[in-house]
Amino acid sequence: MSDAALQIEKGNKAAGTRARKASLELEKLMKELLIMAKSLGGGGSEVALIELINALPEELYNITLVLLDSDNEYAYRLKKNVNIVQLTFNSSFAKSLVSMYAFPAKVLKKLSVNSFIAYYDFISNCVTNVFEKTYDIAIDFYGYGSFVTAFLATKIQAKKKATWLHDEKPYWMKSVQKYLCEYDKIYGVSQAVVDAFCREYPHYKDKAAVFYNVIDIEEIKRKSEQDEIIPFKESFNIVTVGRLTEQKGYDIAIKAASILKKRKINFAWYAIGGGRDEKKLKKLVEKYCLENQFVFLGRKKNPYPYMKHCDLYVQPSRHEGYVITLVEARALCLPILSSDIPSAREQIQDGINGYIAELSAEDLADKIEYLYNNPSQRKKTVKYLKEHPIDFSTKLLKLEII
Repeated sequence: MSDAALQIEKGNKAAGTRARKASLELEKLMKELLIMAKSLGGGGSEVALIELINALPEELYNITLVLLDSDNEYAYRLKKNVNIVQLTFNSSFAKSLVSMYAFPAKVLKKLSVNSFIAYYDFISNCVTNVFEKTYDIAIDFYGYGSFVTAFLATKIQAKKKATWLHDEKPYWMKSVQKYLCEYDKIYGVSQAVVDAFCREYPHYKDKAAVFYNVIDIEEIKRKSEQDEIIPFKESFNIVTVGRLTEQKGYDIAIKAASILKKRKINFAWYAIGGGRDEKKLKKLVEKYCLENQFVFLGRKKNPYPYMKHCDLYVQPSRHEGYVITLVEARALCLPILSSDIPSAREQIQDGINGYIAELSAEDLADKIEYLYNNPSQRKKTVKYLKEHPIDFSTKLLKLEII
């Protein structure tokens, strides 16, 4: 072998050694992050979980995602290689007491039974998975007073632990109050959520902080441009996205639609989502003879083209932790009308970047009629949204100072 070839070979070996050393150094810097959640399907909190994981820098976190239930409806949204672990139990009976797809678990959780009979501790011992590693950070993203909060507190070893609050109704926490002392941080997804929690549990005030849900703005914009057959009519088209449940206020929306019809407003209202109240809501539409005005489109993997092309986005929720669909509507620079709830007030400044209506069919109808008759007011808020884009760049730093 010539001297030149030997020099090249030595150089390649040295470069390889340096690369391996750099890789090892990078591995040392990476943090072991465990996240526990209900599943990858269901609603807004699951979407928020996926968006958070997608936003975390791959070079900083080695992520293990532990799921209580096996619904993978939104799994296709995960962009990163994540070690997904399904929680398993030594009996189907044990799982039925904690799975949110099982009737016994729903009843026990609603009645806060664990607050006076600590059955979560018993079920924790029925889990067959073995978690021997000590994690840098362990997160209970499920919250809602669930078994996950108890299991992570008592069975997972971690240098720092955090739990998430997704709703401004703190009664959920009654079942897991005794485990909160094991957590270093208690994150609420809005200031309204944190304030409600601190009023109920003031002794945990120092641990509580706001961690707004993160979404991929550019991805939403990209998806909104995808080809989709939009069944909009030659009318004032309204869109609402969310589960068909009492919380989301669709019954209020339908009653508001009835008022608009009586006022001879030329509109069509499209509801995107599915849920347990679908039959009841469709009967309400029939009752008010709104079949041509209030249309159920079902669940959509990509609701953004519908949102982008609407004349008004309306969110009539009764209560929310943090309204992700409002963030998405703001990202798409839509004319927005929301019900007057604390978490919406954190995003919408009435008359500036959107509008607020009282939580009643009458006021909702009044505000829609006003915006229908005043396109200049809609354009004004859209202009503001375009000039003030959303920025999530500083949100993830909170994981570093947990």
